[in-house]
This record gives sequence, structure tokens and C-alpha cells, in this order.
Amino acid sequence: MEFDPRINAQRVTAYAELRAVLADPVTFSSRNMAGPQVATVAALLPPEQRRLLELMSSLNAADGTRHARIRASANQKFTPTAVRRMADPIRERARLLLDELPEEADFVSGFAAPLALGVVGDLLGVPEADFPLFREFTAPVLELTSGDEVSERVLGSYFAAMNEFCAYFGRSQAFRGGQLSEQERLSLCLAVVVAGTDSTANMLSSTVLRLDPRERRLGGVVEEVVRLDSPFIGFFRTATRPVTVGGVEIAAGEHLFLDYAAGNRDPKVFTEDFDPGRPSVPGHLGFGHGPHYCLGAQLARLEGTIVAEELLDRSSEPVEQPVRHRRHLISHGPAELRFRPGQRRG
Repeated sequence: MEFDPRINAQRVTAYAELRAVLADPVTFSSRNMAGPQVATVAALLPPEQRRLLELMSSLNAADGTRHARIRASANQKFTPTAVRRMADPIRERARLLLDELPEEADFVSGFAAPLALGVVGDLLGVPEADFPLFREFTAPVLELTSGDEVSERVLGSYFAAMNEFCAYFGRSQAFRGGQLSEQERLSLCLAVVVAGTDSTANMLSSTVLRLDPRERRLGGVVEEVVRLDSPFIGFFRTATRPVTVGGVEIAAGEHLFLDYAAGNRDPKVFTEDFDPGRPSVPGHLGFGHGPHYCLGAQLARLEGTIVAEELLDRSSEPVEQPVRHRRHLISHGPAELRFRPGQRRG
């Protein structure tokens, strides 16, 4: 445990303490999941702008019965049967994207991001012609949650994007017919768009760097990528009462940053090596833990495994060069990654 003044929060890094906090949503609320900076800005905004900012306060930022209700409405898209049905369309989309690439391309912008975007678009019933809109919706959210100071420019970009987002998904049928208010439905759509495009693209881009042509335990490869190259570094929680974490006294209202990436490398629990055969117990924190365990974890695993299979089938390989990672408080992955897609066998 160490206080980080840049984000005004206690940074939790030990695996055992992270699991304990994640398993206790009563003591550690998710209401300020995006961080104290965003919460401070929200308190100063007029009602309409606050409503737009609160679009980020959906599944990941809900507590108790509200969280359970929203998650129940979201589950319809992520049941095991629904995810299995997506396997063939994901594989077909992956093959088409790889077939269309030149001999050398940027894996992030040329393959990972378009694939993740397409899968989420299909999930939400969005026409392919509208897929580029997702980038316009996602980029301002990521900029707002980067950990940097929230400027007027960043807020202005976010509000403009969210007005368009509400207009677009106000016409959508996604997640209708359940127990959600319209604000909750729109918030859930935004959560799926951001997490399903950004974190999945991060995971896929990190996977290509870890692939070994001799490795066939591809499910283990995906799990180790999520553990060691955490697509989401972590999220915030807010203490609802005085409590002690890791020997540090936390006051009611104080913020904690749950550093999944650090917990997944805790030497008391894990080794630092990349091991696709690593036992599944204890479980890593790359998909979270407890009531807020990642809704799309099984879909992410499926996408990662299919992409690994397709890349190995073509003998795809990254071009050797230093990899520049994105600079962000929460989101982690290569910013650009040159690779050679190769040719599909047969």
C-alpha cells in the first residue's frame, strides 16, 4: 500500500489485499470507479453535463442491487451459448481482415482494433457502415480517464462525443426490454463499447508479442497475456467506512486504486515468467474478481484464442523493433506494432 498523490488514492498492489477489497463491495464502493479527478469534476457540472459524465457510471460503477439488476440485463449477450455462437463470425472476420492486409502492417490499427470493434458492433446490432463511430465514442472516454488533468478541451470533446452517442444509441434496440432506465441502458452500451473495443485490442496486440510457433496451449497463452500484460491496469474503489487495508488505516470516503497489474505479478503468489501451463488456481486478476468480475471475460478468451490460432496458421510474426506502449492510467497495450501477417495455409 502506498499513497499516490498524482491520482489522490492509496495504490493497492498485493494480490491478497486486492482480492479482499474486490470481494467486499459493501465496504469498498465502485461509485467512483473512474477516479477521484472525474468525481471532483462531476460535482461542479450543471445537471445535463453531469448526466453525460455519469454515462461512465454503469455496470462497473454500480453497487449492490443496482449492480445486480444491470448485470442481469447485460448477461443476455454474454451467456456461454451466446458466446459460442460468435466463434464462427469472429473467425471469419479475423481471416478477412488478415487477408486484406499488406505484407507488413500495424497490428493495432490494421487488425486488433478493427476486429474488436467489429465483434462489439455485431454484439450490439450496429451496421458495419457505422463501426467508425465507435472510435469517436471511445477516444474521448479514454482521454478523460487517462490520469492526466481534466482540461476544458478534454471535457468538451467528451460532451460532444456523448451527445452523439446518446443520439445514436437512443435509436438502438440493444439491451431494451429489461429493467433498465434509459440512462442505465445507454451507460451499459457505452461500457460494452469501450471495454469491448479498447481492452480487447490491447489483449490481442499483447498476444501477438507473446506467441511461440511451438506453443499449442493457446488458452493458457491468453490467460498469461491477461495476467502479465493486463489490458486494464486497474480501477478505483471508495471506502464507505473506516477500514484497515494492508496495515494502512483508510478513512471513509478515501479512494483506493486497485492495481491489478501489480497483483498479477505479486512474487508471493506468481512467478514472473510467461507460462501457458500455469495452474488456474490461484486465479489472476486480469478480469477482476468478485461481483464485478468481467462480464465479457469468456468472449475475450474466445477472441484471443481464435486470433492466436489464425496467426499461427499463417506464421504471422511481429517485426523486431522496440514496442511503444500507450501512456494511460487504466488502459494498457502497444500503441503501434509492426507485423507481417503471412499467408493462410491451404
